[in-house]
Amino acid sequence: MMETLSPKIAAECADAVYSVFSPESMGSIPMPTSPQLGRQFSFKGGAAPVMGETGGIFGLYTQTTGFAVIGEGLERHHNSTLIAIRGSSSIADYLTDFDVGIATGINNQSVHSGFEEAFASMRPAFHDRLSKRLTQARADHTVHCVGHSLGGALASMTADWLKSEFPVKVNLYTFGAPRVGLKGYATKNTNQVDAHFRCTHGADPVPLAPVWPFIHAPTEGPSEYRLDSAEGINFSAHRMGHKGTPGYRNTASADDWGELKRQSIRFLNQPVRLRYEDRLQASFTNYWSEKLNAALITLLKDAGYYSAIATQATVTSALTFYDRLARSLEKIAEASADFAEQTAGLLGHMLVFAGKVAVTVTKLTYQFIRWVFETTIGALNRCVKKALETL
Repeated sequence: MMETLSPKIAAECADAVYSVFSPESMGSIPMPTSPQLGRQFSFKGGAAPVMGETGGIFGLYTQTTGFAVIGEGLERHHNSTLIAIRGSSSIADYLTDFDVGIATGINNQSVHSGFEEAFASMRPAFHDRLSKRLTQARADHTVHCVGHSLGGALASMTADWLKSEFPVKVNLYTFGAPRVGLKGYATKNTNQVDAHFRCTHGADPVPLAPVWPFIHAPTEGPSEYRLDSAEGINFSAHRMGHKGTPGYRNTASADDWGELKRQSIRFLNQPVRLRYEDRLQASFTNYWSEKLNAALITLLKDAGYYSAIATQATVTSALTFYDRLARSLEKIAEASADFAEQTAGLLGHMLVFAGKVAVTVTKLTYQFIRWVFETTIGALNRCVKKALETL
């Protein structure tokens, strides 16, 4: 039987690790633990956290802070290691989250460049602290990688690196994590880790970002543990409880994963074609964010552009990618009346999603299409930024 953390313990680790954030000090910061967590893992009292760099746009605003703690398993977890990584706690972290360039990750797949830079700054410390322990570990030794928000993205990259470096089992637990990479990364991540528990709150905007071509792993089957049944998009839904804030959302009180609702990503591999006259049914919700992504992919596949656009995403920056995407949609709309109608339907729904109900779609020009993408992504990113500012 595979060893796993309970939802309650995983959530506590993702929350408690925020205590290691200390921009003023490189010293030891204790990992606060409940009696239950303390019986299962030892964090060696004052063991210094793993430091990491975050921010770093054009070499500016880079900040080195505590990011992760490593725990050794006790009692029934004696044959395991725990790595907990914190999420965003500073303006520098926000810059990491919104640096949406594309880089090559540890598994040679395309990932978010800001996440890759932050992980690369921690990798030497992880290697120094773990190599002896994991090289000599039993084959069934399990490493549990846990994180919330940005910490979930970094936990995902840590899990991939561990599987490529050491002959151990690796389980990944994320809460309110953003999308880390493109399809190749998502597929590789799914195949690499031994178990993946991706937990979300229904109204949390952070798991919706960055937008396509970034996607979540795993890419097939039931993929998400939903912690509630909320609808809409609400920036306050991203919080954990590390500041003692009442009403925090991204946590789990269950003792068993079977107690949590599991669902597949909606519209995965389903064609979605939107009619312009139905645009007012769209709303600023998780449901419509997923549906708009599916409608865009459907249009590109219908017109025979999907493979070329997906390939471009791996070799360009996000800004250049959306520039090329807008030019491709202009050509698609010019190709036939049916494609023009399908393009107008997509854009009309995107505008309503972004709150621009009064704007009508008239000419399907590159400039207008580019503006619709900027407006839609901007509306989502503003909500994500507010969500990060609550941490």
